Amino acid sequence: MYIQVKPVGKVRNIAIYGKGGIGKSTTSSNLSAALSESGLHVMQIGCDPKSDSTNNLRWQNP
Repeated sequence: MYIQVKPVGKVRNIAIYGKGGIGKSTTSSNLSAALSESGLHVMQIGCDPKSDSTNNLRWQNP
């Protein structure tokens, strides 16, 4: 898995890519949640047709 960070002004673009089944959606969802909880504004864009990133970020009441 590769993680690439590119600064664009005050915005940081982070790309996570690699072959299938290595945890890209889980890693990006956990990173987005951690950055959000630290007070940053986060926008996550996932291209997975199964919507794994979206499903990982959905809040569920236990």
